[in-house]
Amino acid sequence: MIKKDITKLSKEIENKLNVHYKDKTLCSQYAWWMLENITRKSQAFLIANKDFEFTEKQIETLDNWIKKQIIDKEPLQYILGTVPFDNIEILVEAPILIPRPETEEICYFAINELNKLSNKKLNILDIGTGSGCIGLTLANAFPESIVYATDISSKALELANKNAKHNKINNIKFSESNVYSNLSENIKFDLIISNPPYITQEEFNDLNESVSKWEDKQALVAKKEGLAIIEEIIKNAQKYLKHNDEIKSKKIPQLIIEIGYKQGPSVSKLFQDSNFVDIVVKKDLEGKDRFVIGRVN
Repeated sequence: MIKKDITKLSKEIENKLNVHYKDKTLCSQYAWWMLENITRKSQAFLIANKDFEFTEKQIETLDNWIKKQIIDKEPLQYILGTVPFDNIEILVEAPILIPRPETEEICYFAINELNKLSNKKLNILDIGTGSGCIGLTLANAFPESIVYATDISSKALELANKNAKHNKINNIKFSESNVYSNLSENIKFDLIISNPPYITQEEFNDLNESVSKWEDKQALVAKKEGLAIIEEIIKNAQKYLKHNDEIKSKKIPQLIIEIGYKQGPSVSKLFQDSNFVDIVVKKDLEGKDRFVIGRVN
């Protein structure tokens, strides 16, 4: 066994990672995340019991995880295989998009809005579900509802199904579909929510290799200045959305779309052109435009 001062070890890992990430806050977060994962103990426990005994295998594994990030540019989430997301745990596998904190914020917003309704038996559509993080979070929050989650990628849907089983969530239905292509217009939804591809090819070229080398480009890049998929979702959404009196009276959003931080005005205009009302561009915790909401008139 090898005794280590956990605070010093965390700092050593942070310094090594900073060569790659150049973000001290992120490196500190990742260092503790790695230590929690390898020890199966919480950060609070480790700080309280700072002289911790590691096996040689654990130290070797930590070194390997660091090398994978620095040399191979592999995201830590793929290395560890899971990420916490709201009240569930999401399995992650390359190249399926890694759930981001910004997307988690959108889920919190949607849950808070839908909780204002007296009737929680809702139909919800998650377009471009990827790992299933949005759809599963909403299905978990509203067990009486049915969530329909679609994706163009069969590989993504395999992972999303795994995540449903992993979290024992049964009120979700997955289907392969390019936006609305395989959806029946007979099904009407109370809410459509999506984190679609929204970056340009130029923006993709400037991404850190840990993203561009590992995550699915199809889930990130869209034509028309990143707006092609967003436009398709908005233009056809009214055909699939319910006219719900309680939603109308309480001004609950029925379409929620994640966007790039420069796209607020363009996406708001698309909402207006498709006759949505109560259109608002919402900011994330960093103060950047992050999603647009609207409601059927």
